[in-house]
Parts: sequence; structure tokens; C-alpha cells
Amino acid sequence: MKNGTLTQRVIWALTGAVAIFVGALALLAYLAFDQMEDGLVDQILTSEGDRLVHHLQTDPDFAVPNDTLELSGTMRVWLRPDVTTSDMPTVLKELAPGLHLLEPDNETWHVMVADTPRGRLYLRYDATEHEARVHEFGLIVLGMGVLCVIAAYALSRRIAAIAVGPLLDLTSRLSNWAPGSPDIAITRDDEAGRLIEAFNRVQNQVDHSIAREREFAANISHEARTPLAAIRSDSEIMLLDAALPADPRERLTRVIANVDHIVASLESAHAMARDQPRPAEPVDLNTCMDDAWRGLEAIAEACGLIFQNHIPAQTVRMLDRYALLTVLRNLVRNAIDHAAPATLTALLTVDGTLELRDNGKGIKAQELPFLFQRHYSGRLVDEGARPAARGDFQHGLGLAIAKRVCDMQGWKLDVRSQSGGPNQGTCFTLRFA
Repeated sequence: MKNGTLTQRVIWALTGAVAIFVGALALLAYLAFDQMEDGLVDQILTSEGDRLVHHLQTDPDFAVPNDTLELSGTMRVWLRPDVTTSDMPTVLKELAPGLHLLEPDNETWHVMVADTPRGRLYLRYDATEHEARVHEFGLIVLGMGVLCVIAAYALSRRIAAIAVGPLLDLTSRLSNWAPGSPDIAITRDDEAGRLIEAFNRVQNQVDHSIAREREFAANISHEARTPLAAIRSDSEIMLLDAALPADPRERLTRVIANVDHIVASLESAHAMARDQPRPAEPVDLNTCMDDAWRGLEAIAEACGLIFQNHIPAQTVRMLDRYALLTVLRNLVRNAIDHAAPATLTALLTVDGTLELRDNGKGIKAQELPFLFQRHYSGRLVDEGARPAARGDFQHGLGLAIAKRVCDMQGWKLDVRSQSGGPNQGTCFTLRFA
């Protein structure tokens, strides 16, 4: 742990910030108190000195015995004529007029020197005791600062635990959810390093899941092609028999349509698993719509759904045919399950938008925002619906798959609906990029 853990860095950062703040505050308090003490002493010294100078100038009877006077225990005056006063400290003799601060022999003196008609006046204030009190105040402030830093350290540990705790919990959960070894070297031995390692494990698990999904889609698509091709070719050969009755011929036609639907679904699933659209090809929208309806028409007729294809013939677009078949068949299936009995109409608007509209019961407005969600079961199955349709609806996947395919292709799938009234029904619009 070259730079310590994240928790330790948070603790020392907060403690250091408090220590700097408290230290600066204590230093400013000490300097302010010391300056205030010096100013107060100088003010006392100046006032007393001015009073003495005034008396010496105006009062002939005012005298300083032996040129020295003890004003108090801390203040003393010397009036020095041309002769040297014997008991005046030598350090005062060469001072010029004005205020002075002296520190002889670990003492602190404030001295005022002034010229008077009777000679030079020396006024000394012994502030040694004041300085001692200032030092005591400094020690008190320092002690309080140390206590504040200790309290800050304890509080910082608590704050660090609260701040870093969710990160540690997330790291633990990710590590338990995605066990294994990361595929990158983690040089940081702290909370952030362990979180990076856990995220790397999760990424490995996601990558492996995606790889397995793509492999499964590719395998199922490859393995199903051969039997589906055999079913389709056998059905086509049987349809060549001119003596085949109408009912078996219709059933074989539906078998071929359903095989084509399975192939289209497998191709779309494979493309979605690879998250890469298939190459575009010329697609006749009218024919593709008929192919999407074929294979579902028997169920639709049983449920009372009538289909009308008004898309103009030879309307060709460069699209992924399998993706379009998947979307259209899921929309038709949705109309069978939830609109029948009704009429389903496919048409192309002036701006090239493909519309599938029905005049069924419609969808309530509060359910429309959730219509394309997987496994959405907010709508109740219509009374009298076929059991097969009911079971398919409960899966709630058809419209979600259609929406997912459209998003991957860059198409826009929307829905509008009205429940009740003369214009009731649902309309799905498919806009191609």
C-alpha cells in the first residue's frame, strides 16, 4: 500500500484540512492577543508619558526626586539631565525619543523617551508578566487545537467509513456475483483497486454470456436449417401431385409458410445475438406482407380477423427481408390475439410509412407506454379469446421482439389506439430509415 487505502486517504485528508484550519485560527488568535497586549501597554505608556511631559512643561513645582520616580510596580520614570543617573539601566541611555520595545535578560520592557525643558525623560513599563500571560494563552490555544485535531481524526474515521462503506459493499457484492480471476493486472491494493478488479470480473462474465448467447444462436440456426429445408422440400414435392385434395394442399401450403417463418425468426435471432443487421436486399413490401400473413391465416379466420393488403404491388425497398418478416408476423399475431374479431388493413402512406391498422376494441391510453416492454401483462385478455391466443399473450414477447428488431435496423415502430367510440381500433406505424 504505497499511498495507503482510500479510507486512510480520506481520514488524513479531512484531519489535515481541520489541522491546517485550527492551526491557522490558533496562530491568528495568538498574534491578535499579543498585538492587543502590546497596543494596550503602549497606550498606557503614551498617556502617562504625555501627562509627565505636560507637568514638567507647565508646573515649576513638579519635581522628580533624585531624577527617578517609581510610579507603580511595573512603571518607572527617569529624568536625565546632562549628568548620568546612576540607577538608570545602561540599555536606556542611547535610546532616541519615541516608543521602544526591549527584551533584556528574558524580560520585556516598553520604553517611551521624550525631550522636556528639564532634560530627557525615560518612562519604562515592565511587561514581563503580560508576556508570560500571552505565552500561557498560546499554550492554551495550542492545547485546544490539539484536542480539535484529535476529535477531527475520530470524526474523520467515522465520515470515511460512511463515505467509503457503499464502495466496499459494492465491491463485495460484485466479487460474490462474479467470482473468478480478472484478466488484467491490478497494481492498486486499495478499495478502488479491488473495485476495478470486481468490475473486470463482471465484464468477463458479461462477455462470456454474450459469447455463449451468440454461439447458441449460431448453433440453433445452423442445426435447424437442414430439417427445415427437408420439411419444405418434401411439402413442395407433395404439392406437385395434381390429384392432391384441396384440404391437404392448403395444409401443406401453411406448412411451407410456417417453415419460412421459422427460418426468418432464426435469422433475426441470429442477427440480434450478433447485434449486427444482415445486408439489405430488394424487398417487395406487398409480397412480404402476404408472406407474413400466410401461415397465420387459419388461426386468424378462426378468431374472426379479416386481412386486407392495400400495399401497392412492386413497392420495393432495400431492407433486411427476414427482419421485416419477423416484425410483420408479430404485429399480425398481436392483432389476432387482441383485435379479433376485426379487420386488419395494411397500407402505405404518402411518405412511405407502412401502417397496420385494425378496427378492434383498441388499447387503453394508460397501457400504451408499456406496450413494447418484455413480459408486459397489464392488459387483460379479451373475454372469449382462444386459449392458444391467451397463452401466447401471457408471454408478452411479440411486440418486444418487433421493437427490438426495429431498433437494431434503425426503423421506428409506433402505435396509436382508441378504445371505444366510432374510431376505435389500433394502428401500428413502421417508418424505415
